[in-house]
Amino acid sequence: MMIDKEYTVKELINGLENHDFTSRDLVDYYLERIMKYDKNGPELNSIAEINPEVYEIADSLDRERKAGKVRSRLHGIPIVIKDNINTYDKMHTSSSSIALEDFYAPEDAFIIKKLRDAGIIILGKANLSEFAYFMSFDNMPSGYGSRFGQVKSPYSKKIDPLGSSTGSAVAVSANLIPVSIGTETNGSLTAPAKNNSISTIKPSIGMVSRTGIIPISHHQDTAGPLGRSIEDCAYLLQEIYGFDEEDLYSNNVLNKSYDFIKALDREVKGDRIGFVKYKNLDYSDEEKIIENEARKFFEGLGIEIYEIELELRDMPNHITLIYDFKVDLNHYLARYKPDNIRTLKDLIAFNDQDSRTRLKYGQSIFTASEKTSGALTEPEYYQKRKEILEIAGEYQRLLEEKNLKAIVSVKRTSHAPIFGNPVIATPAKALVDDEPRSLFFIGKLYHDDDLFAYTNRYEKKFNKRLKPDLENIR
Repeated sequence: MMIDKEYTVKELINGLENHDFTSRDLVDYYLERIMKYDKNGPELNSIAEINPEVYEIADSLDRERKAGKVRSRLHGIPIVIKDNINTYDKMHTSSSSIALEDFYAPEDAFIIKKLRDAGIIILGKANLSEFAYFMSFDNMPSGYGSRFGQVKSPYSKKIDPLGSSTGSAVAVSANLIPVSIGTETNGSLTAPAKNNSISTIKPSIGMVSRTGIIPISHHQDTAGPLGRSIEDCAYLLQEIYGFDEEDLYSNNVLNKSYDFIKALDREVKGDRIGFVKYKNLDYSDEEKIIENEARKFFEGLGIEIYEIELELRDMPNHITLIYDFKVDLNHYLARYKPDNIRTLKDLIAFNDQDSRTRLKYGQSIFTASEKTSGALTEPEYYQKRKEILEIAGEYQRLLEEKNLKAIVSVKRTSHAPIFGNPVIATPAKALVDDEPRSLFFIGKLYHDDDLFAYTNRYEKKFNKRLKPDLENIR
């Protein structure tokens, strides 16, 4: 019998190894919580589908463990994945859209193959903002999709679950699952992590394969783990990172080896990290206290602090993403062939057939994207992308020129997602009000492992995260 608590990934690993419980017990435990809090009670609506084969899979992995076959550290541990990631099984891949509600992917995404090889149980799929929050400019709320409706915060009715990986984040925050996988193009891992008081890493672009994931932009998309600690995220990232010959950005990690779990406890004395302040932004007293507390803590570890002052410049990322979206979505649809939806134009026409149920908030992004060439031949696209990359590259230049291992900020920006840098978000306060706070740690491209030791020590020292009271959501 499992105690009702927030288990860490390490505790689950140890419990399975010690035969305190089985993978079937874990599935029972998390499904019971999903039924109690996601489908009933507060109706968080974070889970799109439960894998109908989940017990069969759990039993099979339990038998393997009993026979002495353990595929990875995470053998037999359940997770949920965002419902824009292909699974070749009895679950749909819908991106929370009615347009794809009957679509079964014809093959697993690359990272799903890695999960299955590692013996990780895909318990189900998580809701998201429809088409990863790249559908409409017209006041579409985070976490809304035409297929299942609105994902809700586990803390407060006034808190926006934020980003597009809303279901993946809420499910972890509410302890409906130990860890999950979301995706990000510009903030859709770090934003919901912040607003749901959990941790995440948005990996360097290409660190984690995008093959088989419904896209927005091949320049910026990535999948990544969400957990209640960065340690939990490290365990999951260890299993999903790696080279994929179909993903061109993946060439950056060809023949590279990372140990994110070992990186959690690496020596940091003598490291140099930057704290950035934006001259044209206001900082609340709370934000100042959070940064000062972190600065003193890291100084106490023997880390040299470098102060950075910048002006936060506008990066209208949506302009270039509109061009990328048509190209990348049409490529995905042509490859995987959902019934009746083979192009963005088909998707727009399908939604127009029943705008009342399919287009509650419109599809202005879709229609703007459809007006582009679909070949990335427009001179204005290249000019705007060049301008944005120049600004977004500020952090990479600072990290290299000033010999910094990380840049720390209490403000979330678009530098990392646009340029491709890794960024970790970790809770920076106990969420007792309606104003979530996180610290963000941005690292050099393909030096994702550098960031884990700082966030792991910060989390263990301050233990800022306060679990939500699901019986009394504010």
